Formats: sequence, structure tokens, C-alpha cells
Amino acid sequence: MTTELEFRRAFGADRERSYLRLPFEVAEGAERIEVEYSYPRFVSEARPEGRASLEANIVDLGLYDERGLLRGWSGSERRSAAVSASGATPGYRVGPIGAGTWAVALGLYKIRGEVEVLVKLRIVGKEPVLLAGDLHLHTSNSDGAYSTQEVIGQCRAAGLDFIALTDHNNTAQNEEIGRPEGIVVIPGMEYTSYRGHANFFFRGASDFRADPLSNTREEMVATLRAAREAGALVSLNHSHCDSCPWEYGFDGIPYDMAELWNGAMKGSELRAIAWWQSLLAAGRRLPAVGGSDMHRHELSRSYGSPTTFVNAASRSRGDILDALAAGRSSISASRGGPRLDLSLGEAGLGGEASFSKGLEGRVGVERARRGDLVKVIDASGSGPAWTLPFDGEFSASFPVAPGSRFCRAELWRGRPQIAEPLLFALTNPVYLAEGRA
Repeated sequence: MTTELEFRRAFGADRERSYLRLPFEVAEGAERIEVEYSYPRFVSEARPEGRASLEANIVDLGLYDERGLLRGWSGSERRSAAVSASGATPGYRVGPIGAGTWAVALGLYKIRGEVEVLVKLRIVGKEPVLLAGDLHLHTSNSDGAYSTQEVIGQCRAAGLDFIALTDHNNTAQNEEIGRPEGIVVIPGMEYTSYRGHANFFFRGASDFRADPLSNTREEMVATLRAAREAGALVSLNHSHCDSCPWEYGFDGIPYDMAELWNGAMKGSELRAIAWWQSLLAAGRRLPAVGGSDMHRHELSRSYGSPTTFVNAASRSRGDILDALAAGRSSISASRGGPRLDLSLGEAGLGGEASFSKGLEGRVGVERARRGDLVKVIDASGSGPAWTLPFDGEFSASFPVAPGSRFCRAELWRGRPQIAEPLLFALTNPVYLAEGRA
């Protein structure tokens, strides 16, 4: 929902060289504020040789947030400005749009006689959006081949809406993000020890001071707790990898998500998914994510392979992380690969449905191919399945069995010259209220 407001004010020469505020209210759920203003800056005067254009009035523009802090100031150089959690006009700070009393700031620097100023405001509400991202990327700040700006540019060119920069035991890359257009960059770090890796996804500035170099399990736990205290989500990485698995054990570890899919689909991913399935069946609600672990272009690894698709409340960093933490996401082999969706009654991915007799689920596929195998999997490890009869979009409904506890979906696809189908997409679960842990 968008709210539009308009202020029209006249000021005399007695107000020259003063600042004033035009307050306005912002309700919960706003994503973006846009302000533009106009006034007669120049006047025309007759001269013997013709008409002269003279600068008669100069009015400056700024914006205060709901805390009374100056969110930005553009003087008289711009006739409009905008702020949001994912971008802002130069001179204005990026950040969430809090509910409360905001104010347009006007600076009446020069007034000739009287000036009328027209201010127009648009308060744009949040709208749910499907976003595609890569949650595991390295730059030249650790062992990546490309600079921070090169990584951001290549990911934007790959069609990704958001990324996380996760250099090994390093946050220097986050200081180099700048103000990229068209892509949300989440500050991150890959905690890296000789017994396992974990990604930290920061909501704000990633001035992470804890020592990440861990010799003991106790030191590892302290580091993960420090990351959480700094506002980060913690995701265990490639836990069943052949070369660098998670060896600390999983009990008593403070983590929020698990990276089940790292780079190309392979045996280590299938082992991680089997482990995840066992946790879900035991009642643990653990969101799954994926990431390319991209260091450089190489065979079977590129930006967005795999891609994590997120159903977020908006494009802001905070709303993306909230959606990931809630499990409102699915994973596909690539940005242009098949995308799965799943619902039980009115509940979508990461949500909870109340079981009742006759409850139906629905599975949907975008960018399906003929011969794809779609499976629904519940706590028993089984469920209905379909072999898709055509390319395009597919959907089907199914009855939800008592005791299912949750349902999730997988899509398997055959490849030329490969004997067995590969897992090409999977969803996070939709949960059932009965049997909740």
C-alpha cells in the first residue's frame, strides 16, 4: 500500500536563513519513503537588452527519521530523495523505515519577497517478493580471485537479487560494499577452523571483534555465540563434506541454519540432506540454505549454483534474513533452474498448518522439464510423487496423512550421459501443528 501526502507552504523574507520541519506519520510496514519538492527558484526580469533570469530563492532539502535524527541532507542540489533499507539517494543513509513521526527538513537559505514550496511524499508499503540469492561467496580479501566490487558486479549480471560475502575469518570485504544498485549485499564471514566452517550473516555493520581462530570446541561455541550477540544468523557449512566436514558434533551448538547444498550436487550434499531429514523427523525445525562457495570460475561452480530462493516481506537485508531464519525458502541448482513451491492448506514454506481430516497440500514447479520426478517427503521419509509429463509449469494437490509432522519437496532430473538422475531442487518444510517439538 502506498500513501501520498502533500504540503504547500508559503514563507516570507522574515524566515530567510532558518530551518524548519514538516512532520508526517509513518505506519508499520513501510519499505520506502520518497520526497520531492518544487518552488520558483528563478524569476525573469525585463532588461533593455531582453529578459534576465535571476536566482531569487534557494530552499534546501533534508529528512529526519522517527528518532529525530537527520537521515540525509541534499541541500538545493536535488529536487527529490528516497530512503529505504536496501538503498538511498546519495547523501541519505540506507536503513529500515521505522514507524513514527518523520519530518521533511527545509532550509530557507534565500527568499526574495515570498516563496511557495510544494512538498510531495510517497510512503511505499512493503510487498512480499520472491528473491534469488547466493549465500556463500569469497573475494580477494581471503582466497577468492576477484575483488569485492567484481564479485558484486558479476552476481548482479548473473541475475541475483541478494548475496552474502563470506570470506574466511575476515570481514574486510564488508567495508568495501559501497552502495550497489540493483542487488542487496549481506555482510558476512565464514568462520573457518580445522574442524569445520560456519557462515555468519550480519544484519548491520559487521564490526566483529571476537577471535575466530578456535583450538577447542569451547572456543568454537564462544565464537558462534559472539556472532549471534552481534546480530548474526549462524549457518553450519558443508557439514558432511569429504575434505572439510563439521567435526565438532551438533548437540549444544548455537546455530540457526544448515548449508545443505554447496556448489554442485554430490554425495556429500545427499548425506547432509539425509542428516537434515533425521533432525526434522525428530522434531527439530532447522532451515536449509545453499551457496556456491564461489572463489573463481571453474568447472561446475559459478555464481548462483545453487541459488536460494527466498519469500521475503521486502527487499531489505533484515527481511531477507528474517525469511531465511523462518525457512521461507527453497534451493535450486541454478538461477534459471527449476523452482519448487509447497503449501499445506494456507501455510507456505516455513509455516505451520493445523492438521485436520481432509487437509490438502499443493506442490508447484516453475521451469519444469518433461521427465522430472517430483517427490513430497514427510517424517516417514515417503510421500506422493509425480513424473512430469511436459515442460513448463506443473502443480498437483495431495492429501496430507495423519502423523506427517511436516512435508517438504524435492525435484530430481536426468542428465545426458549420466546414468542416475540428480537432485535439482528442494524446499524447506511446511510443518504440522500436531507433534510439534
